[in-house]
Amino acid sequence: MNNLKTFFTNLSADYKNIGILAIVIIFIILGSLLFYQNQRVKQYRSDLAKLDQQIDEKKAQITEQVNILEGQQKNLEHKFSDLTMIISDQIYSDQIGKDFFKFIEDPNGRKLYRDQQKIVINEIYEDLIADLYLNESEENELIGLLVDKQMVNLEIIVSLLKGDMTEAQIAENEKKFNEMIARADNNLRSFFEDDEFELFEEYNLTLHYRSWILEFKTYLADRQIFLDLDQEEDLLFLILNESEDFNFTERLQANEFNSGVVSEADLARINRYILEKEELDQIITDKSQSFLDERQLKALEDYLKLKRTMDEMGFEITKDIVPSPTPAN
Repeated sequence: MNNLKTFFTNLSADYKNIGILAIVIIFIILGSLLFYQNQRVKQYRSDLAKLDQQIDEKKAQITEQVNILEGQQKNLEHKFSDLTMIISDQIYSDQIGKDFFKFIEDPNGRKLYRDQQKIVINEIYEDLIADLYLNESEENELIGLLVDKQMVNLEIIVSLLKGDMTEAQIAENEKKFNEMIARADNNLRSFFEDDEFELFEEYNLTLHYRSWILEFKTYLADRQIFLDLDQEEDLLFLILNESEDFNFTERLQANEFNSGVVSEADLARINRYILEKEELDQIITDKSQSFLDERQLKALEDYLKLKRTMDEMGFEITKDIVPSPTPAN
């Protein structure tokens, strides 16, 4: 009996030891599983972060490629516009060089001239049209009105070049042209709201500089050099601001002087103006370095020099200088 009791007592102790060992083993297993699970979670999170990073990198690459493609598309559109203008100018120049009056008085020639003016005006007024948020119909109407006014100017030029008119014919033409100009101006005024018309008038004040940009773009295109829209706008406002702010001693026009004959005093005025113009051109060139590349900058420098040379030729200075009168003693 005692032996049996001892057996069961020992058996109970053995089971107790086994149970404790089993619990320890279970805790170890659970701990290992928990640790492993945590490691897997960390790995998943790390893999997910890497995946997100890869996705962001791919998105950035795609965005960059899209931007490049959009930029190339805009550049191609810009080049096409420039080349269209050059082709149109060439057609117009070739035709008008053969026989001006025959060209203008021919319906096809006049239509070609009008189409050429439409291209030029569309380019010159592009920024204004964008600022006014015009739809396609309104844009076409405005360009048509501007071309109409330009055609009035053509009529005046043709009339003046024909010459040999009597006083009565001159008076009749003057009356006719004044009516045509007034009608063209009224049509333009009626197109705009009051605030739009003010913007239109302000824009017209910059047309001299916009025309300069247009000529420069043609000069560049002949050399297979092109400006993007941002560069074009930066150059426009640089030239506008620097030209308006530059303190010329005296702004001169070639028609102020008799052709081929200038006094020593006039020659000094002209030389001073040319030197100041060169100083202004240097300022423009220096400040253009921030947005033009090397080829564009060199072309700008050459073009400004060309324009200065043309200015000098425009004054038609010769060696036949009339000495300034000497004050009487």
